[in-house]
Amino acid sequence: MPFHIPVLSDRNLTLRPHRETDVDPVLRRSVDPVTQRWTTVPLQYTRKMAVEYVAAISVPQDIEISWALDLDGGYAGSLDLRFQGANSGNLGFVTAPEYRAQGLMSRAVALAVAHALDDLGWDVVTWSANTGNVGSYKTVWRNGFPPPIAVPHFLPHRGRMVEGWVSSLAAGDPRTPTGSWTQWNDVAARLPSPSSSISLQP
Repeated sequence: MPFHIPVLSDRNLTLRPHRETDVDPVLRRSVDPVTQRWTTVPLQYTRKMAVEYVAAISVPQDIEISWALDLDGGYAGSLDLRFQGANSGNLGFVTAPEYRAQGLMSRAVALAVAHALDDLGWDVVTWSANTGNVGSYKTVWRNGFPPPIAVPHFLPHRGRMVEGWVSSLAAGDPRTPTGSWTQWNDVAARLPSPSSSISLQP
């Protein structure tokens, strides 16, 4: 049965279904170099791809919920909550360039995690990212995700498997940071650094 896409709000931030007016903002964030570095969005991204993407995720899907971040009426990014079986799921998200470094995605993750663990009754939500994506980890760290572990050859990226970071949050876990962000420097020193071989080549 397809997952309903609920509208969730935190003050001026709303998670809502994508709509046609999101096509051009989706195109802009998809051709952004930072987005292309850390995600698997096609490198030769076109407006036609954006149109097809928005149409596909704006309706209920069988294994995931896709939200647009709406800040005071403007598209600020996308967040996916993907069911992976065994009463669990994982997060995927990307912030529009002009809305980065404002803590918006952390607020969005808080809404999505609460929906997964409280409303849907899932046992656990996981997060993963290519090794070195500190910004992505800080987003989930604010919501209680513990320091990640590094797994070699874990994530597909442009035709090959690369090292990845993974962390998880269970239903009974606190949803606030454990320790201060400055402690991250100590954790990061024990984790693999970004692979120099990750590039933007097709």
